[in-house]
Amino acid sequence: MDYHTIHIVIVDDSAAVRMSLRSMLKLDPRLTLVAEAENGSAAIAMVEEHRPDVVLMDITMPVLDGIEATRIITSKFPGIRVIVLTAHSSESIAAKAFKAGASHLLTKGCSAEEILDAITDCSLGS
Repeated sequence: MDYHTIHIVIVDDSAAVRMSLRSMLKLDPRLTLVAEAENGSAAIAMVEEHRPDVVLMDITMPVLDGIEATRIITSKFPGIRVIVLTAHSSESIAAKAFKAGASHLLTKGCSAEEILDAITDCSLGS
């Protein structure tokens, strides 16, 4: 079967979370991690450099938070999908994330399958 490799940038201020996501992505041959960033400002630079298909974005980070980074990325690069992956699950946070242009919002307690499904869904939508 012929398939498109989905290029991904991980954005989270926690090195442990980035490592966990990196390990999960390596298990799926359709996915290629192209960059990682520890804050929203670095995320924008990585997106400009690598032009990924999908960004896995944390919300609470130093320098520039994930909501504002999502807003900037989705306005500058409308074809890039952002999946917000956060510890926060309030409706107000979800509303802000979607208003900023996020395609999906998942909590950090979700399963690897849910993350992979969201990535695949984003890829099919592009």
